[in-house]
Amino acid sequence: MNVFAMDFMRTALAAALLIGLSLSILGVFLTLRRMAFSGLAVSQWAGLGTVIGVALGWHWGADALALGFVALGMYLLTRLSNGRRTRPDSWVASLYVLGAAGAVLVLAKAPRGESETLSLFFGNVLALTGVEVKEAFGLFLVTAATLGLGFYRWVWVSFDPVSAEVAGVRVARWTFAFNLLFAIAMTLAIHIVGVLLAFAFLLLPATAGLTSGARLKTVFVGAAGTAIVATLLGFVFSVRWDLPTGPLVAALLAGATLAARLTAWARGRAD
Repeated sequence: MNVFAMDFMRTALAAALLIGLSLSILGVFLTLRRMAFSGLAVSQWAGLGTVIGVALGWHWGADALALGFVALGMYLLTRLSNGRRTRPDSWVASLYVLGAAGAVLVLAKAPRGESETLSLFFGNVLALTGVEVKEAFGLFLVTAATLGLGFYRWVWVSFDPVSAEVAGVRVARWTFAFNLLFAIAMTLAIHIVGVLLAFAFLLLPATAGLTSGARLKTVFVGAAGTAIVATLLGFVFSVRWDLPTGPLVAALLAGATLAARLTAWARGRAD
């Protein structure tokens, strides 16, 4: 049976691929900035904002609250990480737990708490419509245009912001633009595919690309390729094996990342 002969499968696949490409590209820059796990905490705060909006019965308001909570989470991470007595990752863990626990507690009081929890965290990729495809396509265009313009300056700011500042680059403005794009991308991605798959797309393809790629070009190609292949395989085998699509795609992304690390390790031993 041709899995993609069905209209809803093609629609869902298009949305997932566009989200995967957008977040995998964004994830490379996020990882270069050593903010990868900050994305995990921020994604939970986006989820918290969403569930509060859902619990209040707001539709568009839920997305607005999610974006607001993402901004708040990023602000708190920036402020709290400036302390000298504690490592930044301890605050990432604290905000992650607060966001995740808060979302579950709010949903526990919602009329359809269990079903809404599953939809929020694991998504329902096969139920996506043309509206989500348009939203995902818009995100892809914005991401590609924003990061494509001044590409090497983005790389410079991500790799070495100190030398970029000395050279006259307005790092604060570039950082603000990146954080704004990141907040919008995560909010929209969680709205479309759920927290689990959004975070998997954000971090895992970038990690695989950075692990296996020797040059920056191959890093981006590897990240995008990982997202595409894992999504295609996840859709095909989720139908054939009767498994949830989003979690299977996330598992394949994790497997690809581990395979890239093992391959790099084996080559290192061989050299």
